[in-house]
Amino acid sequence: MLVVDRIREMIVEDEIELGALISENDLAARLGVSRSPIREALQRLEIERLVQIFPQRGTFVFQFEEKQLEQTFEMRDILESGALQICIRHDRDLIVERLDESLEKGAVALRQSAAEFRKADAGFHSTIVETCGNRDLIDAYVRISGRVRSLLNRLARTDAELQGSQNDHAAIVDHIRAGRDADAVQALSWHMNGLPRMYAEKFKQT
Repeated sequence: MLVVDRIREMIVEDEIELGALISENDLAARLGVSRSPIREALQRLEIERLVQIFPQRGTFVFQFEEKQLEQTFEMRDILESGALQICIRHDRDLIVERLDESLEKGAVALRQSAAEFRKADAGFHSTIVETCGNRDLIDAYVRISGRVRSLLNRLARTDAELQGSQNDHAAIVDHIRAGRDADAVQALSWHMNGLPRMYAEKFKQT
C-alpha cells in the first residue's frame, strides 16, 4: 500500500483523531519510511481536504464543519447519481453484474462485523463511480470520498441500520435490472441522503 493510501486509511478508520496535530517524524517511524514520502502524502491529502497544512504551525487532520459537510453531501449526490446514469446508458448489464458482486460481499460482511460491512458499503458506492469510466468524475469523487467515509466510520450504526443500508443497495440494483432508471437514481439519492440525516441525529445532538 502506498504511503498516501495508508495515511488516508488511518484518518478514515479513526486511527488518527479528527483535529489531531500530525507528526511527520512519528508517521515516518510508524510506517518505516523517511519524512520525504510522508510530506508528499500529506500534500496530496490536503487536496482531498483530509488534512490542513499551516506554515509554522504544522499539519492537522480535518474536522467536521457543518457547512463544509453540506457541500460534500451535495457533491457526492451529484457525482454518484451522475455516474449511475452514465453506467446505465453505456452498459446496463455490466453495472448490474458488478453491483450484484458488491451485494454478495455486503451480505457476507454483515455476518462478520460492522467494520467489514463499512468496507463493503464503500465498495458498493465506489463500484458505481469506477464503472462509469469518466476519469474527471472519478477524480472528483476521490477528492471527497475520504471525508464521506470518515464520517460514516465515526457513526455508531446499529445492526438494523447496517441491514437497512444493504436493503437499499439491493433495491437500487433491482430498479436498474428492471429498467426503472429514474427510480434507481432516486433510490440512490435517497440512500445517500441518509448520511446527512444520521449526522443531524447523532452528531449535532452531542
